[in-house]
Amino acid sequence: MEEIFKELEKAGRTDVENLMKWLNDSKVIQTTKDEKVRGLFKEAADQKKVELEQFKTILAQIARDQARTVEQLSKQLAAKTPKVIDAAIVGLKAFKEALKDMK
Repeated sequence: MEEIFKELEKAGRTDVENLMKWLNDSKVIQTTKDEKVRGLFKEAADQKKVELEQFKTILAQIARDQARTVEQLSKQLAAKTPKVIDAAIVGLKAFKEALKDMK
């Protein structure tokens, strides 16, 4: 999960909306309109760039609320890579192929 988060940071995609979508897509939460979870993000210093430690704190609170462990939720998140990361990987592979063809 941390590796994926770091990739999202590199892509500039750690804003609240993208993180809520990732939580929803991975079925950690049921809807991106979950106001309780959205409220947890309000404590983040920057709504447009949530830091990893802040996200871990939020994930720990979600785990407590759901009577689950952070490890369970982390595995769930790691199993569902955000589409922006998938798209970046596909783009990188295409770029590498194009470079090979140029040689």
